[in-house]
Amino acid sequence: MSYPGRIINFAMIYKSPDMEANKIKGKAQGLTLDNGVELTYCELGQDHQEILVTTAFYFHTFMPVVEELAKRFHVYALIMRFDGPTDEINADGTTNWARQWGKDLYDFCVKMGLKRFIHFGKCHGTIPGWYLVKEHPEMLDCFASFYLLPHVKGQTSNTWFDGLNQGIEHMMGMAMRKQKTGIPKKIAEVRSIGDAANKPEFQKYAPSPELIWDSLEDCDKALKNMTVPVGYCFGTQDPVFQDYYESNIYGIMNTRGSRTIFLEGEKHLMELDNPERVAAEVFDFVDQCHKGYYKEITEPTGDEEPGFLLKTMMKAAAKLKGVKA
Repeated sequence: MSYPGRIINFAMIYKSPDMEANKIKGKAQGLTLDNGVELTYCELGQDHQEILVTTAFYFHTFMPVVEELAKRFHVYALIMRFDGPTDEINADGTTNWARQWGKDLYDFCVKMGLKRFIHFGKCHGTIPGWYLVKEHPEMLDCFASFYLLPHVKGQTSNTWFDGLNQGIEHMMGMAMRKQKTGIPKKIAEVRSIGDAANKPEFQKYAPSPELIWDSLEDCDKALKNMTVPVGYCFGTQDPVFQDYYESNIYGIMNTRGSRTIFLEGEKHLMELDNPERVAAEVFDFVDQCHKGYYKEITEPTGDEEPGFLLKTMMKAAAKLKGVKA
């Protein structure tokens, strides 16, 4: 597959997919795209017909969620890479990693023959899904965007990244309820996968799906004219939610036809505290999409006719008075 007019940046040093296998706690597989990029993924739930694709920097502490999802869906879990050739280039020559991760997902799905599916992402893992919302919405049955949405109203505070700068154990204390069991698991995960995700070029794009669009105005317009069912889920004790509080509330209130669930008391690393509940919220959202609730909100019913309510009330009043309307 060729991409006319795109610039390929070979400045990044490429690693073989075997080097990426450490990012998956399970059987990792590699796929070479037509442009030479090699991606790492795992596949579970092959006996199921309905396809769900999920994306993340790594699948270690998140694997229990993937395994829960695979009890109902045929799941592809794709690693979001940090190196290799890129073709989503900014005007200054740097890589727009938000768009690159999304394009990798698109190319992966095309190569694998996945024409339509559910996408589920949590935090940074939502970024590729937002790319599909913008560029290829026809591929999405629905999109479960947990713990992150595009921020068109800026950042309120910086609690999360300030916590990261104070050390992993401090940050983990903010991020999970079950610290006694969760912190050792998370530290082991970080040691296994390395610290590439903390580089500035990735920290810039990982929490920022709005950078997929050319401007915040374009992003805002896309939310208000959404054509894909979107399901949001947030924990009330998540510092990332508070860091983007104004943007989050705005996005929730302005994403056309969206569904939002708040889980009181849950923190950012909910996959460590209760992976079954994360999967259950995905299942519930998908079930509601199957029942057509999104279409009830977004498709015309006739009730939107100008003056419809007033005409109906006048007819009702006329009948009560015994006068022909």
